[in-house]
Amino acid sequence: MKKWSTISLSVLLASAIGITGCSNSGETAASGGSAQPQGSGSTSTPASKEQVTLRMTYWAGSQLTVDRNNAVVQLFEKAYPNIKVEAEYYSGDAYWDKLSVLAASNNMPDVVRMDYSKITSYVNKNLLLPLDDYVKDKTIDLEGVNPIHNAGGTFNNKLYGVNIGNNALVMFYNPDLLAKAGVTPPGDNYSWEQYEKDLKTIKDKLGIYGDTHLAQLHFGVWLRQKGSALFNKTSDGLGYTDDKLFVDFFKQQLRWQKEGLITPLGTELEVKSLEDGPFTKAQAAFGGFSYWSNHVDIMEKQLQKKVGLAMYPGDGKGMYIKPSFFHSISKSSKHPKEAAQFIEFYTNNIEAAKSLNAYFGMPYNPKVIEGIKSTFTDTQKNVVDYLTKVEKVAGVIDPPEPAAGAEVAKIYKNISDEILFEKITPEAGAERFRKEATAVLSKK
Repeated sequence: MKKWSTISLSVLLASAIGITGCSNSGETAASGGSAQPQGSGSTSTPASKEQVTLRMTYWAGSQLTVDRNNAVVQLFEKAYPNIKVEAEYYSGDAYWDKLSVLAASNNMPDVVRMDYSKITSYVNKNLLLPLDDYVKDKTIDLEGVNPIHNAGGTFNNKLYGVNIGNNALVMFYNPDLLAKAGVTPPGDNYSWEQYEKDLKTIKDKLGIYGDTHLAQLHFGVWLRQKGSALFNKTSDGLGYTDDKLFVDFFKQQLRWQKEGLITPLGTELEVKSLEDGPFTKAQAAFGGFSYWSNHVDIMEKQLQKKVGLAMYPGDGKGMYIKPSFFHSISKSSKHPKEAAQFIEFYTNNIEAAKSLNAYFGMPYNPKVIEGIKSTFTDTQKNVVDYLTKVEKVAGVIDPPEPAAGAEVAKIYKNISDEILFEKITPEAGAERFRKEATAVLSKK
């Protein structure tokens, strides 16, 4: 597997932490694997006997992500000896920057990992291939699958992305630290007021931080709890009209910051990977650091203990179920049939599902769930329970962010930092964010 990552901290930690850093297995795409895979969608008739090389790209915030992807590639190459997969991964924003360069040069990989927030832009730019023909001939077998699971990858009644699994935003918590502080783990109807009280108790009793600052993802949930959204329905402006929502969101963080209830912003800006951070080092009792439910394995490996999963404070309607990611085929692919076979294998093969172990989100194909449920660990059962709880109270997920979403995110981050470093007031930040975000959104 080709490594084009910018995960610098992983290299530093490689000798100390087994799942972190660069290893030989992450350098080349290995062939081979276990015995012939069996089960749902195990293999289909090869598109041709010709030797084919597929390129795929994906993002990786940890070595564990690379290892899980490698394992599926190895199984696929064992099942399809005539197809070699060259996988390249990138970290964070570098992934989308590189993909933009590849798209501009008409050199996109055959199989592209797409996020829910980005796929709209690539569809609108005519960079992705509709997958409906491959679903129709069952190269990609979605029989018996509830259409809702792939609705986010469907545009104008055409399917452009196949969902690999479901996730939800989560606030992890360290049960041992909460118990020592005498704090009851978050349950139903956990309010922002109770959360603040718990942060204070944790500091007073344990002398550690309660949590980290809140990010744009939290702001999106905060807005949903207030019946609003970050973007309007036409994607040419913000989805809320009262700037008090922005001001209140930041005023509470400034209050927590001044009281030493949350980690310093400078510390958070130094976090380089999912393995890193205050929660994974037991420096904070809560882990609300823009984590998703599929990150639980990393949290537990780092802490060497079980962690709890809770919804964000506030109205549960703000929460939502999100596709972990989509696999798409580039419009410029010279091997779309083989790319579709790879997507089918990644999504529906039982041995591949066992290898992934729900790392990228819980499977949704009933045949796959039936095929792997006997292998679920207690942790995975907890994730299933958590997703079930979220699904019961969650609202419908917002539409994918507009094409200017990345620019808006940068504007938000810059203004957020200025507010939290106390260079500007929340009121001034709210005014600037509305002005600058509206300017880029209205360009369309």
